[in-house]
Amino acid sequence: MKVEKVPIVNAVGHILLHNQAGPDGRKAVKKGQLLTEQDILTLESLGKTEVYIATLAEDDVDENTAARSVGELMVSEHILLSSVTTGRANLIAGSPGLFKTKPDALLELNDNAGITFATVPNNSLVQPKKIIGTVKIIPYGLPKDRLTAATTIVKEHTPLVEIKPFVVAQAVLITSGSMAAREKVVAGFTPVLRSRLAAYNTQLIEGPYVPEDEQEIGRALRVAIASGAEMILIAGETSIMDADDITPRAIKAIGAEIVHYGVPVEPGNLLLLAYYNQIPIVGAPGCAKSKDYNVVDMVLPRLAAGEHLTRRDLIELGHGGYLQ
Repeated sequence: MKVEKVPIVNAVGHILLHNQAGPDGRKAVKKGQLLTEQDILTLESLGKTEVYIATLAEDDVDENTAARSVGELMVSEHILLSSVTTGRANLIAGSPGLFKTKPDALLELNDNAGITFATVPNNSLVQPKKIIGTVKIIPYGLPKDRLTAATTIVKEHTPLVEIKPFVVAQAVLITSGSMAAREKVVAGFTPVLRSRLAAYNTQLIEGPYVPEDEQEIGRALRVAIASGAEMILIAGETSIMDADDITPRAIKAIGAEIVHYGVPVEPGNLLLLAYYNQIPIVGAPGCAKSKDYNVVDMVLPRLAAGEHLTRRDLIELGHGGYLQ
């Protein structure tokens, strides 16, 4: 792309490089447009004799075509593409789900001069019509080889972005504690967790309230599994305080595998994750009673989307895990 200053009479059919303001300070002629004879008359009325223009080279692709070329490669069953203008193409969620991207591939794409692709954070909960990413071509024209390099990266890493639909239809909540605390515990956890799970299209089934006893918790877990629970949440009067506490012992006693206990997220350090076959079991910390964003908002959507989380997935939450 060539940038030069020319007399306005020679600017017809070329791209205006900068906005031109009228006497009131408002834009009279917008940057980025191909100048017409009428635009020249407007510029003359403003007292302009010269303007900066951009001329695309033979091997340049105009900004809108380039943005569309990159954006269209990321359209899928759950991702839509907006109309393209000023070198920008927005990707829009077509359904609720969990937003996923590949950070290393995203970095590789953005390392191409003149091309930017910004997304919402990885593992974000998204709803229909939400913009999940925007492709923006910086110059008015992009060399074909740079566009080819960008589209090659997107193709090699397909899907570079995706929305994973929520697949867990129901979760069972088991609560525990002393009989004196029953009403407080149930009322504290149940409505908030039900509301959270509803955002993932997951129905919360209110399970039993049991004493803080290994056998009682184990029995409640077995009943939940037998009932067809796709996820199990355990919340108590007291959070799990040790890897050998009552709840972890009960989980191990039924043959489930504890993935990790104690995550680098505040609030929410005392979260536990285990699996019985493919059924996730979450030992929820006390902050799960709060409507404020906390560790369960970082974990539950991924489980609801069918992800099998590992110990590494949990310890990686430490980057950005201080939520206070």
